[in-house]
Amino acid sequence: MHSSLMDLSMKKDYQNCLDKLAATAPGTKSALIRSLLPGIEAALNSGQRLKAVWEALRKEGLQMSYRSFHKTVSRARKMRKATAARSWGKQDKSSEAPRLLEPKVETVEERDPFANLRRLDENRPSFHWRGTQKVQGLVHWKEDSNDKIKR
Repeated sequence: MHSSLMDLSMKKDYQNCLDKLAATAPGTKSALIRSLLPGIEAALNSGQRLKAVWEALRKEGLQMSYRSFHKTVSRARKMRKATAARSWGKQDKSSEAPRLLEPKVETVEERDPFANLRRLDENRPSFHWRGTQKVQGLVHWKEDSNDKIKR
């Protein structure tokens, strides 16, 4: 029990340390731009040009050329989109934890890798002919003896 209290207090110390670190100003210009990205995107969405945003930030003390600013913003936006794409469809961790404990029962359709293609094929708007010949006749150029009778 003593060790769990010690672990808990150490965890709080680590968390306090990380909170203090997060509250300080970013150490690099790219980190600064990443932290300002929501405001930059809001200005761009309101109709401002990137150069006008750069000029406003430069007047406030940002020491960065426009070319560097442009590249840094585009990289930050790409990184943000990639992160959003990876996390798209995910829910917050608290709702995922109970699901992990539940046994997952898969249906046959979930395990079928071609289920999506079959569903798309059924909904195809154009004409789709499905041949009815047997593989033996197509591959070996032989007719089944019962085929002649059926005709």
